[in-house]
Amino acid sequence: MSAPWAGPSRPAPTVLRELARRWGTAVQVLIVEEPSEDLLEHWQVDVLPTWLRFLPAATNVRSHGAQELILDELAGTDLDGADVTLTGPWELVHRRTGAQPKHLIDAEFGPGERSAEAAPHRR
Repeated sequence: MSAPWAGPSRPAPTVLRELARRWGTAVQVLIVEEPSEDLLEHWQVDVLPTWLRFLPAATNVRSHGAQELILDELAGTDLDGADVTLTGPWELVHRRTGAQPKHLIDAEFGPGERSAEAAPHRR
C-alpha cells in the first residue's frame, strides 16, 4: 500500500512493479495506491508504504486478531493498472512497514526459500 502524498511510499509501486516482472507468475502482485481510511483500518495499516503478503487461508479460520488478518477478498491493481479482485479467504502471513530496499522486499516477499513463508511475521 502506498500513496503519492506519503513521501517515503512514492517509490514503492515502482519497486514492486520491477520485482513482480522478475518474479513472473510465481507471485500474484496487487498494488493498492490511495487506500481509503476504512481499508487502512481494516488491514491494520498505520504506516505507508506497507508491504503485505497474503496466502490462501484455511476455510475454517476466521480470526481477526492483532497478529493475523483473514480477508474474504483482496482488491487492487495489477502491473498494468487494471483493477483486480481475488476471492479468498486470504491470510496475512507477512508484513513490513516503511520504505525498504528492493533486495529486502525481494528476499521477504518474492518466491523462493527466503520468502515470507520462512521469515518471521514482522510489523
